[in-house]
Amino acid sequence: MFNRNKLKEKLKSGKPVLGTWNTLASPLVTEIFAQSGLDFQIIDLEHGPFIIDQIHLHVSACETSENCTPLVRIPDNSDWMALQVLDQGAKGVVVPHIDSKESADFFVSTTKYHPKGSRGFTPFSKAGGFTNTNMDVYVEKAINETINIVIIESKEGLDSLEDILSIEDIDVVYFGAYDLSQALGHPGDIKNPEVIAAIKQGVDLVNKSGKYAGGFVPQSKDDISWLLDMGMKFITYEVDSSIIHTHVLDISNWFMNETG
Repeated sequence: MFNRNKLKEKLKSGKPVLGTWNTLASPLVTEIFAQSGLDFQIIDLEHGPFIIDQIHLHVSACETSENCTPLVRIPDNSDWMALQVLDQGAKGVVVPHIDSKESADFFVSTTKYHPKGSRGFTPFSKAGGFTNTNMDVYVEKAINETINIVIIESKEGLDSLEDILSIEDIDVVYFGAYDLSQALGHPGDIKNPEVIAAIKQGVDLVNKSGKYAGGFVPQSKDDISWLLDMGMKFITYEVDSSIIHTHVLDISNWFMNETG
């Protein structure tokens, strides 16, 4: 059921929020990270081996924590896919490859009920509490508390950013550093000065509009501090698979050195 969206409340407060990318498609791993104090997880339906009819398991795993909000990245700006993940209880949708006001407008229309959008309606879902007894409350919460996140990954997206930011119901703009590095002629070099300058300019526009900016995949406290100094407040720390791999590799290398 669509209860309070604590991440939405934090976004309204203006405070930075911390989350991670969830790619392993294990509800138990999702629950472990939900219990670790994060504000959110992005369940990555684009790059992770998720099955769309299992998204609700990861939503429920996040709901074991009072603080961790489940968001879902869909692989395409698709109305039926946004509908599926929202009906399964996702509190927000992340959509890639937004490069125009028109594509952003379409995205928002797929996540909002009338009068703000054209999302298909049923109360008989996990999001609706499986019943039609509280429809007015459900519709109001779904409209007001669903989080919309767009990813800018192209020069066209950067050029259209001010128009995209004019859309009221976009909450977060995320800059896909790797795709932008390629679009700007420096594939993979996300710390290239031209790439950083372009993203910083975008972050400044986002902050001026009163929305949240995110980007990169910080892998250390220093990385997080760098992004906070840049003006980003939507921090996606690491990836679940990398967190596990890095920790175990560090211990195994230490063990090999200690034992010869």
